[in-house]
Amino acid sequence: MSSSSFGRRLLALAAAPLLFLSACPGGPEPVPEARGGFDAAPGAEAPPSAPEPEPFDAASVSEELRQDALLRVRILVEELNDIIRRKDYEAWLTRLSDEYIAHFSAPSVLEELSKAKTLQRQGITLTRLLDYFLYVVYPSRQYDRVDDIEFVAADRVKAITVTPKGERLVLYELAKYGDTWKISIGRQP
Repeated sequence: MSSSSFGRRLLALAAAPLLFLSACPGGPEPVPEARGGFDAAPGAEAPPSAPEPEPFDAASVSEELRQDALLRVRILVEELNDIIRRKDYEAWLTRLSDEYIAHFSAPSVLEELSKAKTLQRQGITLTRLLDYFLYVVYPSRQYDRVDDIEFVAADRVKAITVTPKGERLVLYELAKYGDTWKISIGRQP
């Protein structure tokens, strides 16, 4: 195994718990102050690419648009809570982006998530998205509350809850499709 291949695998294993916490409806994650530089291995050169688009300026979002999005996201999360409490898998699927479904249906992702101590203690191995819904989403996502949102792009937000200690946690990353917000994995397409 080459050292770069080994480094990528090590990075993937180190990042897996972060992916589980941030994209997984199993639990909110703290809102990061700034993104770290985990995109490339140390010393690796970035491949040539097209010029980067102008960075999104969250301050450019009008208060009216922000309030409308916050209301819609709160409604979505209340609907999700109800769907999850009912264990309505089919309805839950309609609230997911295609990228989210593809990602959490991938055998390698399900295998990695199955390594969580809680699932291992219960003897659960995730083999399909339905398992993920029943054994990860259902036990942890029935009573979420949205206190705020943060725009990360014109069509993407982080739904935030604030703990009694004042800590801001990301509940969901959402992408807008037309007039509808859906759960996303937080990556720009």
